[in-house]
Amino acid sequence: MDYANGTMQLTDIDGGVLELPAKFKTRGATASHYMMKPSLNMKLRTQDYSEELDSALLGMRSCSSWILDAMAIDHICMRNRVAFDIWNEFSRLPYETQFDGRNGTEGRFLELYINDKYYGIYHLMDRINRKLLDLKKVQEKEDGSVVIRGALYKSGTNDIANQNEPGYNEDSTACVIAWHDAWELTYPDEYGCFQAWEPLRDAILSGKSKDYVKKYFYLENLADYHLLIMALCIADNWGNKNKFFSVRNITKNIDDPDPTEASRRRFVMTPWDLDTSLGGSYDGSYYDGNYTVWPITDVAKNPPYPISYVNDDAEYKTILKQRWIEGRQGAFSINSVFGKLEKYRDLFIKSGAWKRMTDYFEGQKSKPKYILDLTHEIFLIEQWYVNRFLEMDDYFGIPRSPELIDNIESIQSNQQSIDNSQSFIYDIYGRRVSPQLKKGIYIINDRKVAVR
Repeated sequence: MDYANGTMQLTDIDGGVLELPAKFKTRGATASHYMMKPSLNMKLRTQDYSEELDSALLGMRSCSSWILDAMAIDHICMRNRVAFDIWNEFSRLPYETQFDGRNGTEGRFLELYINDKYYGIYHLMDRINRKLLDLKKVQEKEDGSVVIRGALYKSGTNDIANQNEPGYNEDSTACVIAWHDAWELTYPDEYGCFQAWEPLRDAILSGKSKDYVKKYFYLENLADYHLLIMALCIADNWGNKNKFFSVRNITKNIDDPDPTEASRRRFVMTPWDLDTSLGGSYDGSYYDGNYTVWPITDVAKNPPYPISYVNDDAEYKTILKQRWIEGRQGAFSINSVFGKLEKYRDLFIKSGAWKRMTDYFEGQKSKPKYILDLTHEIFLIEQWYVNRFLEMDDYFGIPRSPELIDNIESIQSNQQSIDNSQSFIYDIYGRRVSPQLKKGIYIINDRKVAVR
């Protein structure tokens, strides 16, 4: 659909209301199959809708373009946010920015109404864009010509139907570089041309060597992305899909004797759409203890470009292992991942939002993916991650210390007690239901209980 003019009204937890003109349109290929809970692009505008308007929503960075992510295929409505929280804590840009080197999205959860109709829990997040990554703006000259400097490319596109042959779409904002290797020009999208595409085309068509990748990419950035996919089992992000490449200034010389200047011509990888993380799937078919188990050995040994050209390099392998050693004690630690899952679980349940959403969709004919017993589902995902964490350690040859085993056993015992106290509640038809009960007859721990 085209953008439609409307109004954004945001009520914060203190009751304050912000109302701004905005344009909206639906987004996402998979999301288009779940229009009962649509994902939306939102662009804040001035009163006459003629210009962009930046605003800092819910304490996030000030910008005009936002995403209202419906999370319609994620049964727990938080995988994308949890995975980005892990990524933001673990990996930063290899250079300083005004946003502390952040290389991923920031987000907040809210409940959404469209034209006064309730749609449930949504994820409001900022976008990966020029400002976040500190890419140089297009330079406009007095003679009307432009010099493209910063460039941002997103892998995968629906803007070109036939991706069997290389070529561009009508305005050169999308390009098939090689067979089924399609990209979108995210910045500068208003200046689609060969000059903008040349760095990416050169990398994919001519950069097929270890030396090229080590020269034009940051090995630690590649290793961080590699570990994210391995540890969280994000199959939907491993081919030519759901990632960004960016260059701060394509006019710079990679061979400049000043390493600071040369580095401005190097590529950075940034992840995108992490909603199939933590055992999830692209169509929501994995839940209730049945999760994706893509073996870590397969993920590690079959990476896409450019990791494929350095995967067997001794320097890269050393960096990859060292980064896991650091990550397993921090952002990827069992306690850290559990803490993120449980923070959002408690937010959803204690605010009543989970019950409001599930009650609403239980009464609808068309439903997105969700689970009634959120506490139990988080418990099962956490058990999945314990196994994944240990598999990562095994892959890198890290021995299981007594302290680690004791910590895992203590966490699992505590989680089991929480799960047992809040789960195993069924209605009279034998269907497991949420611990937040309405009036009716239920079976709780094999006993019939009347809730009045």
